[in-house]
Amino acid sequence: MICPECGERYNFYEPQCPWCGAAKPVSEKKLPEAVEESEKVEEKEVFFTYKARKRHGGKVLMVGKYCIALFLFMVFVCMLGQLFKEPITKYLLLGTFIPLAVSVVFFFDAGYSIKVVREIKCRKDDFVLYRLNDEAVLPFGKTDIQKKKYRSGLVSHLYVFVIDKEIFYVDEDDFPEVAETMDKLYFGKG
Repeated sequence: MICPECGERYNFYEPQCPWCGAAKPVSEKKLPEAVEESEKVEEKEVFFTYKARKRHGGKVLMVGKYCIALFLFMVFVCMLGQLFKEPITKYLLLGTFIPLAVSVVFFFDAGYSIKVVREIKCRKDDFVLYRLNDEAVLPFGKTDIQKKKYRSGLVSHLYVFVIDKEIFYVDEDDFPEVAETMDKLYFGKG
């Protein structure tokens, strides 16, 4: 450490300069300012976290659904080849198109499960939407965002937001508290 009075070097841990006897300068004022700044940062990041009420499958389940859809589509293709060799009966038609229907259901369910929001963090001026693989920030005052509201049940809705060319599904049954706020902010109802 360098003494501010005489300019000589001395050990930082000594209470005063051994050469001129000047007191060691105290840097206590900088410490509380640093603490106050960290408190301000923490204050800005205060938010509520809402997790989905329904349990949505993870990555392994999504891969499994896609594999089942692919397998059932291959069964449909094999059965379609059999359809041209045999005389057509209603049981053969039914046996051919059931794997196709189940394959389509598994494929669309897996696609929906990847895009559904699993967690929402409400901050001071925005929502943070978390899907299976990624997240997006949905500001409160942004009105130019692509959004759509669909009825998904007798009284519940599905909110669809397109943020940075990614689709996010917010189910009202998963997040009833947040859905009410989203309805007021983005769709002007309430």
